[in-house]
Amino acid sequence: MDPFEQEVIESIANKNKIDIKFIGGNDLAERKIFIANFFYEPIVESNYISILQFDHDGLSHPDVLGSLMSLNLDRETIGDIVIDKNHCEFAILKDEASFVKYNLSKIKRQSINIEFKENNTLDIKLDDFTNHSGFVSSLRLDNLISEFINTSRTKAKDLVKAKLVKVNYEIIDDPSKIINENSMISIRREGRFIFDEVKGTSKKGNSYITYRKLK
Repeated sequence: MDPFEQEVIESIANKNKIDIKFIGGNDLAERKIFIANFFYEPIVESNYISILQFDHDGLSHPDVLGSLMSLNLDRETIGDIVIDKNHCEFAILKDEASFVKYNLSKIKRQSINIEFKENNTLDIKLDDFTNHSGFVSSLRLDNLISEFINTSRTKAKDLVKAKLVKVNYEIIDDPSKIINENSMISIRREGRFIFDEVKGTSKKGNSYITYRKLK
């Protein structure tokens, strides 16, 4: 589950007084599974998820995810994918791990050799980002998108209505939605942005905002 789904499940569990714990191979992982009523025995993550790894030459996150999905796996069985220029590791439900290891041997014509990671822990690094700032006429979602990716408000509205935009992991299809400070906005094929804060107001009433683009 992504963080938005986790929030929903946690709210339901709290209302029904059900104890749950989320695991994903690393506390910093975004995608996690939950375990309910876990106090009866210690939680060993390797009983639920496995971390697989392989070396590669220039593959991307979409390349890896697409190849995993081509094995007819449900997206819900795959956790975070951590990738750099020559190494990749990802979390997956334990029941699917051996199947993936022995059936995924090539990605984009590139042969790979998948192995189980011995410590069963994802090596997640803190996000790197670039700082930006600009003026917007309001904190509507379409205004922010227009600023973030340097496009027209009409194009920004189209992206939102096409359900290509998430705010804090939730798909939003209303271009006029007012966005709070410290929100993360994900735009399909454009990347992720964090709207940090409003720093001031211009003489024309426009808001001066600061934001970050995650690399």
